[in-house]
Amino acid sequence: MNSKRFCIVVLIGLSLAVGSPRAQTFLHDSIYIFSSPLSPENILLHPDTCHYVPYRGHKINFGLHTPNHWCYIIIKVESEGRSDYLLSIDNTSIDTVMLFELNPNGTKHLGYVGGNLIPYSDNRQFVWHTLPLSHEEGTTFYLAAFQDRGKNINVGYKITSREQLERLYVQFDRIIWFYLGIAFLIFVVTVLGYFFLRSKAIGFYALYILCVTAWVLSHYGYLYPAFYPRVPVLNNIVKPMSILLALLFLIRVLQLIFASDFQRDKASRIILKVLSRFGLLVLASMLLYPSIPHAYWMPSVFNLTWHSYFSFSFLCLILVLVRLFNKDITARLFALALGLVVLMSIQQTLSNSGYFYIPFLNNHGIVIASIAEMLLLTYAIFSNTGKERKRTALRLAQLRSEHAAALEQLVNVQDNERKRIAGELHDSIGPMLAAIKINFMRVAKSGIKRKDTDLLVTKTEEIIDGSIAEIREMSHQLMPKALLSDGLVVSLSNYFCDLREVYHIPIEFSHNITDSLQNDVQLNLYRIMCELVLNAVKHSGASVIRAELRIGDGSIALCVQDNGGGFNPARVKESSFGLRNIQSRAEYLKGAMHVETGEGKGTRIHITVGKNGV
Repeated sequence: MNSKRFCIVVLIGLSLAVGSPRAQTFLHDSIYIFSSPLSPENILLHPDTCHYVPYRGHKINFGLHTPNHWCYIIIKVESEGRSDYLLSIDNTSIDTVMLFELNPNGTKHLGYVGGNLIPYSDNRQFVWHTLPLSHEEGTTFYLAAFQDRGKNINVGYKITSREQLERLYVQFDRIIWFYLGIAFLIFVVTVLGYFFLRSKAIGFYALYILCVTAWVLSHYGYLYPAFYPRVPVLNNIVKPMSILLALLFLIRVLQLIFASDFQRDKASRIILKVLSRFGLLVLASMLLYPSIPHAYWMPSVFNLTWHSYFSFSFLCLILVLVRLFNKDITARLFALALGLVVLMSIQQTLSNSGYFYIPFLNNHGIVIASIAEMLLLTYAIFSNTGKERKRTALRLAQLRSEHAAALEQLVNVQDNERKRIAGELHDSIGPMLAAIKINFMRVAKSGIKRKDTDLLVTKTEEIIDGSIAEIREMSHQLMPKALLSDGLVVSLSNYFCDLREVYHIPIEFSHNITDSLQNDVQLNLYRIMCELVLNAVKHSGASVIRAELRIGDGSIALCVQDNGGGFNPARVKESSFGLRNIQSRAEYLKGAMHVETGEGKGTRIHITVGKNGV
């Protein structure tokens, strides 16, 4: 009973299979490719006489041709049924695409025309170039004609049902919208980061994202119909300009993020500088390109120039990042992100050449690589910005600590200065004034002889002269009024003249200062120089003293040298208030003091301070 039922089921199935229509139509397509200087209107074809080879779905690379050259594909389609099929060309970057129905006798019927030099038709359902195929059963022929000005023509095609092509197109749309969503979120985050963190690097990175997104949309053919469908001439420059601007913004991001590293790495700094300047020249040529009359060689030169610059710049950026690879995790992430783009570009090149063909990567590899690159770069930039802000906060805290210490040291210097002045007044001026008083008291007494009176007056006059000299020295060590009106050089020259008159020691003063300095710097330099020269005058026993003041790039150097008896610096530096005071002033100005001396060898004291003070 069971065997009978089984036989009945089999017979019914066979009868249904024989009697029912076929579930699908079977197609066999083969191709014949060639190129010619003749346009499609002028070329004569006999499709029956051509030698066809099976099409495997790979890209067909015609190579680089002159602008007036045409590339052709004759497609032979053998159908075993009737169905609604479409022929679609997947390259959206070609200048001119023409699709014909081709009769066996060679007559052609134009079914589609489009491309980057033709306004975008509102009737197009897909960004791909598509042509409905004939519904007839048997063998039909179609002609695809391509022309591209100075570019490498690399095309592929599909023959699918309308339903299948629509599903594929929906898949492309979803991937593009997914990419736009990711790019938009990253762009919003970077814009917010720019306003909150005030980082120029993040601002330039936001511009980089916009340019890369424009390039991706242009590459997939979505930018043209959405933004300038009636201005096809922009297709010549939008794609190269967007990728070139992205490259320039990326170079600027690298210059800002790795600024401290490039200060030490001169080669990398020069490479990025040259790339930026040459990139601006290429960008200017792109802006002028639409208005230049195009000779037959102009498109080729233009495309060769920007492709060469892009490839060379990308390799240089990889080289620069490799040089920084072991220094910072940010550089490693940058190198990894750019490396992904390079690997995907290599895969696309191999795929277009017929090797390593993976349909999904061939269709969506650029989008995947771009998303991965943006995610890596975003993490790297924000991570680096956070670390940089922490380093800046630590530096600010350290500077505040150093500034507080410097202020404390300055207060101590001021207190010590007051003590020194009080000591000078007490030990020097006080006894002199007391001696003057005693002498006048003696003069006031009667009984002193005329001769003794004259001698007493002479001694008193000498004491008064000494008091005046001491007071003049102390006044010069304080803030002289002439320093603000006459400047540092004039004030020092006047002070040295006064010392020559009082102590009768030659003081040679030289300088190269022509610009005015900050008041705080002038005051401290004045006091340091006065203290050094006065110490040499009083204590060195020298026959000549040389004072020198030189200004350089960002620093000021002063030097006082004598040919006197010298001293033991280890012993004197500990006990000398004057040297400690000078060293404190030098440290306050972010400078350093160097003493060269020895007993019987003279003395040379050299001090270098910052030009702009603290």
